[in-house]
Amino acid sequence: MKKIVIGMAFLGIFALADTIGGELNIGYYEHNPSGTIEYQGDSLDLEDDFKWKKESDVFAKLYIEHPIPLLPNIRLGYSSFGHSGSGILSKDIKFANQTYTGKIDSTFDLDMYDLTLYYEVVDIGLDFDLGLNVRYLDGSVSAVGIGGNPPKPINESTSFTLPVPMVYAKARVPIPATDIALQVEGNYISYSGNQFYDFEAGVRYSFALGLGLEGGYKTMKLKLDDVDDLTLDSTFSGAYAKLVWDF
Repeated sequence: MKKIVIGMAFLGIFALADTIGGELNIGYYEHNPSGTIEYQGDSLDLEDDFKWKKESDVFAKLYIEHPIPLLPNIRLGYSSFGHSGSGILSKDIKFANQTYTGKIDSTFDLDMYDLTLYYEVVDIGLDFDLGLNVRYLDGSVSAVGIGGNPPKPINESTSFTLPVPMVYAKARVPIPATDIALQVEGNYISYSGNQFYDFEAGVRYSFALGLGLEGGYKTMKLKLDDVDDLTLDSTFSGAYAKLVWDF
């Protein structure tokens, strides 16, 4: 009898494993900067003062879905993000309580980690998911230049870490009689002068073995209101493309 029970348990586990699925995305995206940044000084334009231009980075997402009622599905995500600039200032600027004149080099690095719990509200070919995402931001900004009287080298930087809870949603609409689908996915929150969101809208083509390609447009808003003396009001937008494996 014990052997029968153990055998049935193993069969149940294997049957459950067969129903667990998901999706893996690996992508590449461009981001054009706009907005301002301020750290113990002036409000500086990302393009005019810090000389930031279009950059490209990578991202990855993993969705894990199961048939267990009431338990949410899981989405994990990672995005690498960075900007840098170099140029001659048209005016003196103040950053980190230092006055910069002449040439300035600046960098901005940000790693973003996502943990999302979501439910498939609609799953009939036309899909709609809704859930809660917690995004962990780990970033730094630095400025290297010349300033003072007499002029001397300046190298100032600051870093920040911040967990951000966000509402998550995704919708996918297949085009009948084709292997093409339209998809929109995003996260959003706004509170106490801070605002964070990111949205991507694209077209997906699926082919054999669950593989597919998707391309579209992605935008991200980062608005930090005096977090560790750092204020950031910026938007980053551009095209993206990703390889999809639906397993």
